[in-house]
Amino acid sequence: MKKYLPVDAPVIEFIRRLSFCKKISIARVFLVVIYFIKLIIVTPVGFIQSVFYSRRINKTIISKHPVFILGHYRSGTTYLHKLMSAGAQFGFISTYDIVCPNSSLVCGKWLQKILQTIINFFKIKSSLFNNTIPNLSEPAEEERFLINRGSAFTDYWRFVFPLNWYDLKTCSQLSQQIRYYKKWKKEYIRVLKLASFKNKGKQLVLKSPPNTERIKYLLEMFPDAKFVYISRNPCHVFYSTCNMWKKAIKKFCLQKISDEQIEEIVFTEYTRLLDEYEKYKQLIPQENLVEILYEELEADALNVLHHIYSELSLPGFEQAEKNFVKKLQEEKRYQKFEYKYSKEVFDKIETRWSKHIDLWNKKNSEIFINEYV
Repeated sequence: MKKYLPVDAPVIEFIRRLSFCKKISIARVFLVVIYFIKLIIVTPVGFIQSVFYSRRINKTIISKHPVFILGHYRSGTTYLHKLMSAGAQFGFISTYDIVCPNSSLVCGKWLQKILQTIINFFKIKSSLFNNTIPNLSEPAEEERFLINRGSAFTDYWRFVFPLNWYDLKTCSQLSQQIRYYKKWKKEYIRVLKLASFKNKGKQLVLKSPPNTERIKYLLEMFPDAKFVYISRNPCHVFYSTCNMWKKAIKKFCLQKISDEQIEEIVFTEYTRLLDEYEKYKQLIPQENLVEILYEELEADALNVLHHIYSELSLPGFEQAEKNFVKKLQEEKRYQKFEYKYSKEVFDKIETRWSKHIDLWNKKNSEIFINEYV
């Protein structure tokens, strides 16, 4: 566990993680087989892409400081990412890239068109986003790109092996953490170089919730990076994140996990992630960080986007405004899940997240705890 594998060894990496995994559910063995077959199939294609493109990607210089969208899962990071990516000056990792992480350059637009046609015809939906039909041209998380190519350095292994994630990450000690993040930075920069190469050097707008706890490492790579932190009513975050686990993530877990364990994971991870953000956000130069509320974005998106552009000195808002309006119209088709709220759950949230509720309330004068009770 002290040594990490090369970044281009997805099959070996998956086997290694299985060997350290505890309590794999027998009912999930078929998922192991399917994923293993997928890795065997795509690895040769990845080798072909590497032969033709790796040199050019490695030589790519990310000359424009990226914009990182930070925030906990289900806090509106995806919505904000889609809106900002509508600006023509931005590049990003696309949904097509994460579906074909080893072949998107080799196969090009023709495969994307074929896959989109199949998705639309059969109305294949994504359980991660309220059962919507995915658009392969839309932005996606770098973290999903990494997990789909079997990378050792993605926090999304936590969704595959939720019961012993930290055993796999092996970052409990400082020396182990330093080694891990040194390897992670090498892997992550390769992903961003690929995105920059594919988007012809455009400024990248990136969204990955685990980056919320990686501020100091992101700044080591990009000292002048811009950051947008979005927060949402903690109560809504809790219900939405639990719903994501139960309706989507559980389908891909290789371990059997109860609703009670899911709740504990959500409670613990929220606190840890936001504590790390509050601890390290002071490292970001004031002019490179803007904090927004999801509720404000939902109510007046254009004004919030203008605020982001202004605070971070990003050019091109006027030119992108028509694209923003169009994207906002498209996003109106998205329907949120509805939840059955309870006073008992609110009480637990208030107890476990009291500090972060206070922080959120400082940004929003409304007292949310009685909103639905």
